[in-house]
Amino acid sequence: MRRTPRVAATALALGLVAGGCGADAGSTGAEGAVGISIGGDPANLSPLTGTASTTLLMNRFAYDPLVNVDARGNVVSGVAETWSADLTSANFTLKRGVTCVDGTEFKASDAAAQFNYMANPAKPSPLLGLSVPVGVVATADDAANTLSLRTEQPVAFFLRMISLVPLTCAKGLASPDALISASEGTGPYRLAEAVPNDHYTYVKRPGYTWGPDGGGSESAPEKVVFKIVPNETTRANLLLAGQLDIARVNGADRRRLDAAGVKSELELVPVGQLLFNETPEHPTSDQRVRWALTAALDLKQLAAVATGGKARPSTILGASMAVPCTGDSVTPNTPPHDRERAARALTEAGWKKTGGRWTKNGERLSITLSFPAASGTPLVSAAELAAKQWSSFGVQVDRQPTTPATLGQILSAGDWDVSWTPIAVANPDMNVPFFSGPRPPEGNNFGGVDNPEYRRLVSVAATKPDTAGCAEWTAAESELAKRVDVVAFADMLIPYFTKGYTFSLDGNGLLPTSLRPVGDR
Repeated sequence: MRRTPRVAATALALGLVAGGCGADAGSTGAEGAVGISIGGDPANLSPLTGTASTTLLMNRFAYDPLVNVDARGNVVSGVAETWSADLTSANFTLKRGVTCVDGTEFKASDAAAQFNYMANPAKPSPLLGLSVPVGVVATADDAANTLSLRTEQPVAFFLRMISLVPLTCAKGLASPDALISASEGTGPYRLAEAVPNDHYTYVKRPGYTWGPDGGGSESAPEKVVFKIVPNETTRANLLLAGQLDIARVNGADRRRLDAAGVKSELELVPVGQLLFNETPEHPTSDQRVRWALTAALDLKQLAAVATGGKARPSTILGASMAVPCTGDSVTPNTPPHDRERAARALTEAGWKKTGGRWTKNGERLSITLSFPAASGTPLVSAAELAAKQWSSFGVQVDRQPTTPATLGQILSAGDWDVSWTPIAVANPDMNVPFFSGPRPPEGNNFGGVDNPEYRRLVSVAATKPDTAGCAEWTAAESELAKRVDVVAFADMLIPYFTKGYTFSLDGNGLLPTSLRPVGDR
């Protein structure tokens, strides 16, 4: 079983739903700028270490992967024109003529150097175990333009996993710290201006023809401006006023944009997901307490509030656009909403209710709930509702708002009991570092989960390539739900509203080469 030896900087899993996507001041066509706003500053744009969802979105414009995953879940070309893979190896022939920002040719040895750098056990990347296979060894033949990746341990979703690695040019690898606020990639755009906590401007590169499935950028906008706009109502107002181009908006503002006839593209994301701190000093280390806390909540009501009435019940852990395994691990294993049974569970765990409060050994049952405050009003309102439901049940709740920049630090520090942290993953094996293995700072197992049956089933699933192991992956995630190590209860199709542009969403989000100005803007 793979484990990542170092904590990721925010949490993650390559697409934590921690902030909305909207757009700032637009322009008048392909000669101008398309604005795409983010819920918070990415803080770190390095393709070697950045893990925030905003970083992943922005880096798609400046970097390419070896291969891509399309909206149907199919593997299509990236920098590589041909590829093959099994459980312990992947081989690629790279396209000729792929260039870096400075005009130098991107070589197979550049890709090999990056994989070896990120997998270095002495200084591993936070992406190790998420998008970079643990223990991978890369070799290259520049004359043949081929790259080979080898691992000792099986990698069930080899191609899908490495499709999430943004390839860095040699200049960037030579100065990795500079990549935090600069770009050195082969993507359709280059980062031209970075103003933290305000905006980031990307400028189109000429002659780009090696995008997903051979796509180019000839008709794409000349500039892309990522503007930090945390407030959803502000995004909606700017969009309706013609001052922005694209906005990811939810809740009441979503209904307002729908009513105004603003077009949109939909992306499936997880919205309701609770993590628990199971380390010994926390009350949530007791499975009976976790079960009781969950049963005390009206998850359907929370889902409705968090999504503005647009919730889809979760059936898998970490929903995203093109997941390879779709079996239902959630529905039959989630505690029902039943406060009487919740009270019995707490009583069995040694808690007593006196004067409307649960106590044990003279200590009140008190939990700290963290939640992503930058995710917009509906999710914040839902988190507040959860706190109120627990309070009415007799549990003291301390609220701990987080931002994309602080979430990883808070989870790593461990000063929380329950965290509303929806994590989107492309493949089920990407969940493994979060629910097994070492805690921070050596790993990403924030809650200190120790579920032997989950680990056993993962070890079986990992020996089967791609979708052949889906039954085992579903069974493994079912064990997490049964033990209430995680509670997934709401997904939704979130709209990217647009006035004046068309674009597509693939397996990894917004596709840069699909951006096109249309009509009067």
